[in-house]
Parts: sequence; C-alpha cells; structure tokens
Amino acid sequence: MSKKRTWIILLAIVMMMTLFLVGCGGGKNGGNESANKGNQSSANSGENPQGNEQIELRMTWWGGQERHDLTLQAIELYESKHPNVKITAEYSGFDGYFDKLSTQFAAGNAPDIIQYGGNLNDYVAKGVVLPLNDYVGSIIDTSKHTQSMIDAATFDGKFYGVTLGTNAFAVLINKTLFEEAGVPLPSKTWTWEDFHNIAQQISDKLDGVYGTADFKEDGFGIFLEQRGKVVHNNGVIGFEESDIRDWLQMWQNMRDSGAAASAEVQASATQTPEQSLIVQRKVAMELVASNQYAAYQNATQDELALWIVPYNSETGKNGVSLRPSQFLSGYADTKYPEEVARFLDFFVNDPEAGAILGNDRGAPVNSDILQSLISNASETDKVIFEYIDWVRETSDAPYVPNLPGYNETSALFTKTMEAVSFGKKSVDEAAQEYYSELHQIVSRYVQGAQTTSK
Repeated sequence: MSKKRTWIILLAIVMMMTLFLVGCGGGKNGGNESANKGNQSSANSGENPQGNEQIELRMTWWGGQERHDLTLQAIELYESKHPNVKITAEYSGFDGYFDKLSTQFAAGNAPDIIQYGGNLNDYVAKGVVLPLNDYVGSIIDTSKHTQSMIDAATFDGKFYGVTLGTNAFAVLINKTLFEEAGVPLPSKTWTWEDFHNIAQQISDKLDGVYGTADFKEDGFGIFLEQRGKVVHNNGVIGFEESDIRDWLQMWQNMRDSGAAASAEVQASATQTPEQSLIVQRKVAMELVASNQYAAYQNATQDELALWIVPYNSETGKNGVSLRPSQFLSGYADTKYPEEVARFLDFFVNDPEAGAILGNDRGAPVNSDILQSLISNASETDKVIFEYIDWVRETSDAPYVPNLPGYNETSALFTKTMEAVSFGKKSVDEAAQEYYSELHQIVSRYVQGAQTTSK
C-alpha cells in the first residue's frame, strides 16, 4: 500500500471519530449544557457558582480603626468561602469620604460595594446605585429584617441596599469626668436648660475641660422633631428660618458662657473616635450614633455612657428616632451585580460574619443574629442594647432620610455654625443665609432627581 493511500485512510478514521464524539455530546451546547444549567440553578438559589472565573471587587466604607479591623475580618471570611472572589478594601475616616466617592462616580470608577449613610436617597437619585429587586428572595434574604429597615432603603418601589444596623443618636457622657467634677448624671427626662446647667458645672469645676461639644446637624434634626417639625419631607423643607436661628443662638450662648467648647478647640478634633474631643478629655459630652459607642469606649480608659438627648421643656418631646445606621449597596455599573448581591446577603445574614461584626454598625438587622449577640453580649454590647431599648420605649419621632444634596447641605451647616462660633457672622445673618442657600441646594437636587427619573 502506498504512503499516500495510508494517509488518506488515517485521515478518514480521524474524521469519523470526531463526528462520533460530537454526536455523543448531544444538544446545541454539547457536554457543557448540564453544567451551565447547574451553575444557573446555583445562582438562583443564592449559592456561589462553582466556576473558575476569578472575580475582583472593590469595597469602600468609613469608620474608625475598630470598624476597619472587623470589616477586613469579614471580607477574609467571605473570600475563604468564595475562593474565586478577591475583594479590595478601600476605607477611610468620614472626613472627605463622600467627596472622594463623588469624584469616583464622575470618573466612572466607583467601587463595586459602597457603604452609605442616611444620604442613600441622594445617590439613588443620581442613578449610581444598583437596584436589587431582581436578587431579593433568590440571593438576598430579607425575611428576618424588620419592614421599617427594608422600607428605609426602598425608593419608588425599588430596593437599593441592605441596612447594616439599627441605631439612634445619643449623648455620649464621660462618666469619669462627671465623677471627677462631682456632678451627678442627668435625669432620664432632662431638658435643654438642664443640659446647659450641667455643662456649665463641668466647665467650671474641671480645668481644661468643657462641658460639651456642639451638637451640629444631627442634633438640629432632633431639635426640630421636638418642635413637631422635620428637616424635610420628600425634598420640601419642613422648618422656618426662626428654627435655625434659635439653634445657633442656643449654642452661641453656651460657648459664650464657657459651657461649650470654643471654636478653636472644636476645630482641632476629627470625627474619628480616637481623635474626638471626649476621648481627648477636652469635653464631657458629645452627640454620637449609638453604634459608635464601642469604638469610643475602646479608645479611652474613662468610663462612657449613652444618654437620651435633652427634652424640649415646652413640648415634652425628645425627638429621638430609631434609624438605619448605614446601608451597604452596589454600584450601578459594577461588572458583577450578582456577586455584589451575594456579598450584601453574606454581610448581614451570615452568622459567622454577624459574630465578627457585632454591633459596630448598630444592632444587627437580622433578628436571628441580633438574638445571638444579645445572648452573648459583652458589657459594651449591653450598653448599646439597653440604649436602643430606651429609645424604643420613649421615641416620639419618625425616621427622616438626610436632605437631598447631603454633601452640600452638610457642608453648608458646618460652615454656618463655624461662621457663628468664630465670630465671622452674627446669628441672625448666618441663619438668614443658611435658610436661603439651603432652599437653593435642595431645589437643585430635587429638580435633578426628577430629570434623572424621566
């Protein structure tokens, strides 16, 4: 047989074997069809698809060192359970956090997983937050979350983020400084008049210590609630110029008397617990969110306590509401929306993650995890739980999201209080300018949101 004929026979055999193997594969997708169905089923059930695709996500949040450490541990746990996923952490203090985030959105390179505060609504309006409706029930389980916390992240019928915890604003009291000054703790129904008097006593009796730091924007919201008003209702300002004038004047009176820290002292502090005035023993009282208690307590040897905000003596209201501490959401342009949804579910529903994260971002929204933490609560955790119960029993105010245009409105509020405290503007002048500029900012963002939704 010639060599040419031999090669022809061999080639024919190879072609026949190839056709035989293709036929055995069956179906349009060949042997991969059942595997593809399996992966699809896994995704729909909320489990991690067992594939070789390497997924890289970025996650950003703000907080103190303790929050950073705990969050990094939770990320490591997730990566150990999902070996094909790598999460790059991008974290910082609160100062400048949203400025940087806005820059990233503008450049189209924002992180895949983002922590928000009460300003989630502002970014939803900008169209940069990932809607999660398609993943609720299949990947994200909200069955053990209270409806109010689900509603807090729902806008126009769309769900945009898991609530990271429940908290409430509180007066953080340095009990050690109170004892050193010989000043008893306030009553549970103290008023703003009592507050000023107690702060004055602390300032008078302790050298280098002021009674309190200013309560700023979050305090003003509570102040309004006590008057039966709100900061806004769906973008409509809910208070008058006289309200901000009264607030500014109250704090100016306290600074003038020495009960509140001077403008220079307050400007020296940052919003991280480790560098706060109360930890530095420069003030005996500050306004904080209850979930921050552990970070503050761990940063000092002094004994701290959470106390209800002073009541309005005329209305009898405290104006304190239960609030979502923060939200965790996805970037609308993420390449991996399903994996983002899977991580969000893990962060709030995984028992091991819950044990790591504890109360750092507030009382867990998952009821099973919350009960587990209560059963094994440390002394620090007990303080937080007891305060949340205190607010539940006495709360007379609804949860109100942050103002539209939060970055700008917050900066405006800070600028206004500093202008008064440093003597650059009178209370009347500052109040008038604030009220006018606030309407302009909010109107611009509301109109922008309406345009985006069309």
